[in-house]
Amino acid sequence: MRIYLIAPAPDDASDTTAEISMAGVKTPYTLSAAAGIVSVAALLPQEARIRLCDEVVQEVDLEAEADLVGLSINVSQVARGLELAAAFRRRGIPVVLGGAHVSLAPEHFRGKADAIVIGEFETAAPRFAADLKAGGLQPEYRCGQADMADTPLPRWDLYPNDRAISGVVQTSRGCPFDCTFCDVIQYVGRKQRHKPPERVLAELRQLYDLGYREISLSDDNFTVYRQRTRALLEALIAWNGTDGRDPVRFSTQISIDAARDPDLLAMCNRAGLRQVFVGIETGNPESLAEANKRQNLRIDLGDACRTVVGAGLTIRAGLIVGFDHDGLDCFERQFAFAQSLPIVGFNVSALVAPYATPLYAEMKRAGRIVDEDTHRLAAGTRMTNLIPARMTREQLTEGRDWLKAALLAPDAAMARFENYARTLGSPCQDMTRSAWATASARRHPLHELVPLMMKDKGARRVIEGVRDLIAARPEIGYDLTSILTLHLSECARAAGHRPRIGRQLETVA
Repeated sequence: MRIYLIAPAPDDASDTTAEISMAGVKTPYTLSAAAGIVSVAALLPQEARIRLCDEVVQEVDLEAEADLVGLSINVSQVARGLELAAAFRRRGIPVVLGGAHVSLAPEHFRGKADAIVIGEFETAAPRFAADLKAGGLQPEYRCGQADMADTPLPRWDLYPNDRAISGVVQTSRGCPFDCTFCDVIQYVGRKQRHKPPERVLAELRQLYDLGYREISLSDDNFTVYRQRTRALLEALIAWNGTDGRDPVRFSTQISIDAARDPDLLAMCNRAGLRQVFVGIETGNPESLAEANKRQNLRIDLGDACRTVVGAGLTIRAGLIVGFDHDGLDCFERQFAFAQSLPIVGFNVSALVAPYATPLYAEMKRAGRIVDEDTHRLAAGTRMTNLIPARMTREQLTEGRDWLKAALLAPDAAMARFENYARTLGSPCQDMTRSAWATASARRHPLHELVPLMMKDKGARRVIEGVRDLIAARPEIGYDLTSILTLHLSECARAAGHRPRIGRQLETVA
C-alpha cells in the first residue's frame, strides 16, 4: 500500500504564508514543520509505504504512484486542497480529506473525496486501517476526542527536516476561552486535554536527534491551566541543556493574563521558552468586550507586555482591525498602540468571521455575511467576508494594508527593536552556545536574507541597527537574530520577493 500524505500550500500565497514560509530565499523554508501529516502517518498501517509532502517547501508530485492520497486541510488551504484532490481523483487515485476545516464544515467536502475524516483521527484510525486493508473505505469517519497519552510518536523521519526552522510538539488540545472569532474550540473543545510530560519529552528527544534546536510547543493556550503548565515546565527544565545536550529554544502560545504570574514566567525562561504568540488584538477595550476576549480586559495591556518581555519571553502579537467599535481612526490608533509595546513582530489581520464561529452566526443572522464561500476565508485574507459597522470592506482592506506597511517601515521597526532590546530579560541558558553552529550545519535563511535586503536602504539601516543592539547585549543576540529573520522575510514579501510554491496543476489532464 503506497500512501501519499500532503499538507497543501495556503491559498493566499501573498499573505497567509507570512506565518509559514520564508520569503526572499532561493530554497523554500518553513518557519514551523507541518505536524499534521507526520501525526497522521504514525496512525497508518506500519507496513504501508508512506510518502509526505509539505507544499510550502516541496512541489507536489502530481504523477506520484500511490494507492491512496491523504490531504490535511485547515481553513487557509481549502481551495488548494480541493484542487489537488480533484487532480488525483482524475487519475483514479482515491483521496481522503481530513484536518481542522473538514471537521468544521464537512458539508463543503462531501462528494469531493472518496472519504472524509471528521474530528480527531486517532479514534477512527484502527477502523480506517482495517477498511483500507479490506479495500473499502467508508465515505465518512466520525471521530471522538483522543486521549493524548496514547498518541504515537509522529513520523518525523519522513519529513524534509532540513527545510524547517522549528520542529513541533503538540502538548495539548482545546482552550477554555470563547473568543467569538476563533474556530479552535469548535473542533477540539473548550476542555483542554494534555499530553503527559514524559510523552512530550519523548517527542522532544526525537526532534533533537534530527537536529532541531528550535521547537514549537503547539498549544492553544500553554499557560491557562497553571498546575499542568508548571509540571511540564519542570520536566523541560530538567531536560533542556542537560546531560551534554545543547539548549533548545522553545516557543508557544499564551494569553496575556500570564503576566499576573511572575513565578510562572520565570519558569518559562529557565525551561528555554523564549518566544510566545499572544493575541493582543487591540488596545480598544470596547472591541475586546465585543469579541468576548475577556482575558485581555481588566489588565493594562502595555504593562502586561512589558512584564512578559522583561521576564525573558519575546512576544509576537496578533492585531485585528475592523471590530464594530472600530472607526476609520482605528488604524492610526492601532499603530500608536503597537509602537508603545516592546514587540517587534505583529500579525495584522482584518476581522473575518470564520465558518462555524459565534461571530459567523451573529453576522449571518444580521445579514452581514458577504461571501457565502466562507470556508475559504482565514485571518490574513485580504478582503473580509463580513460588512463592517463603521467603514466599507474596501476601507478596512486599505487600512489594514496601511497598518502592516507602517509597522514594517524602517523608523517604526527600529524604534520597536530598541524598545524590545531594552526590555527583554536575559536568558537563563546560553542560547547562542549551539544555535549558529546548528544553523550553519542545516543552513539558515538569514544567510540569504541579509545580502538580499542589504540592497534596500531602509532594511540596511535595520540590519545595522540590530547588529549594534547585539553588540550591546550579546546575551540576547539569538533572540534579536530570530526576530530579525522574520522581520526581513516580511519586508522581502512586501517588496515582492515571494516564496516559491509549486502549483503545476495544468500538467494534469
